[in-house]
Amino acid sequence: MPQHFLSHLHRLTVCLHLLLLLALFGLVAASGSMARLLLGAMACLPLLLPLPGLLRQRGYTASWASLVVVFYAALLLAEAYMQPHLRSALLAVAVLAAVDFTALMLYAKAQKRSGR
Repeated sequence: MPQHFLSHLHRLTVCLHLLLLLALFGLVAASGSMARLLLGAMACLPLLLPLPGLLRQRGYTASWASLVVVFYAALLLAEAYMQPHLRSALLAVAVLAAVDFTALMLYAKAQKRSGR
């Protein structure tokens, strides 16, 4: 596998993961009250844990981070079903989580194939 492809895939994976973090924080902390900001930070904490390993291009981290992201996708889909007034925003973030999951899995597989 060409090195430039792996490099582009790594950048895409990190960008998608950061975008998911920002979207989730924005969704939870939308009102701006101190309690909502704290809740938004706590909701993002599990997604922040794999970030150092992703930045260091660790394939193993991408593998287990995908397991964390899949729970967020499921949670967001359940919330979209339960809260019709926020359905479009929740579905948009759920789609972003699904794309992040796919990118993480592709990067982990590409990293394993490259033998790094």
